Amino acid sequence: MEIKEYEGKYAKEMSEIILSNLYTITIKDHGKEVVDRIARHFTEEEIKKNFPKRFKCFVAIDEGKVLATASLDKVNGMYGVQAENPENRYIILTVFTHLEHQKQGIGKALIQKIDEYAEEIGAEEVLIPASVYGLEFYRKLGYNFHNGNSSQNKDGEYILSKHFNKKQKRNFKELSEE
Repeated sequence: MEIKEYEGKYAKEMSEIILSNLYTITIKDHGKEVVDRIARHFTEEEIKKNFPKRFKCFVAIDEGKVLATASLDKVNGMYGVQAENPENRYIILTVFTHLEHQKQGIGKALIQKIDEYAEEIGAEEVLIPASVYGLEFYRKLGYNFHNGNSSQNKDGEYILSKHFNKKQKRNFKELSEE
């Protein structure tokens, strides 16, 4: 398996993965009306139109097939989060793994790739909206309740975050080598 950056040729498979997850898993937490509203944003055409506008989008590919997707974008007030330094605050969106390939480490690899990329670009904080289904998955990857708030928002999601601070990590490494 390899993780690649989004290209339009992946849109059809991404749409199929996202929609199957929405109508199989997400529907349990949010109901059909909400899923129908969300799903219209993830047709092949909508993905081709909107995903290139995201800051960065990755896909996990194996033997030429898309197995999963995850994107990173600027926070920009999403989910009611107002960032003091919005240029250093990002949000992970649209994390979905093909139903037949879940629990095989693919989603974990995508989130780790996004975390590495976030560090490379100097992100201070990365947020992720988590459903009840995904909450523990993200917590195991180091994401905690944003500002200590463990309540669900109006959309039934938890907002989690992870802080990055390259300078502190570098200083700690330098100190440990002395």
